Amino acid sequence: MGIFKKDHSIEKLPKPVYYVESSDDTSVLVGIDVTINYLNNGKQRAVIKWFDTVKERIMSASEIKIQDNCLVFRRTEEEGGGVYSFMPMNLDIYNNKIKQYLIAGSNYDNEEELISAFLSTTKEGV
Repeated sequence: MGIFKKDHSIEKLPKPVYYVESSDDTSVLVGIDVTINYLNNGKQRAVIKWFDTVKERIMSASEIKIQDNCLVFRRTEEEGGGVYSFMPMNLDIYNNKIKQYLIAGSNYDNEEELISAFLSTTKEGV
């Protein structure tokens, strides 16, 4: 693991909603509008930022790997460490890994409805 860009740049992951998994952090589940801010501060670091349907999360990464629309990063030890994996959300993942943890886990007929529902949590008044 360990892809870093040489300049200060921001990259947005291509999918709008991701399933987030970490054996080190059970508080993560969903990532919406995920961005990576590559820092040019003499260290190989980046800041990963996303909305999780309730709040914005920001974590510093010491290692990053991006492949097939998936992101895996290691959180810096100063922030508690841990490895986080982001996989594009789909109905299968939602039904098997997320729905059971939601207070009012809804049923969706298709992926478009599912993604729309998650994206609606980022709009004011929702």
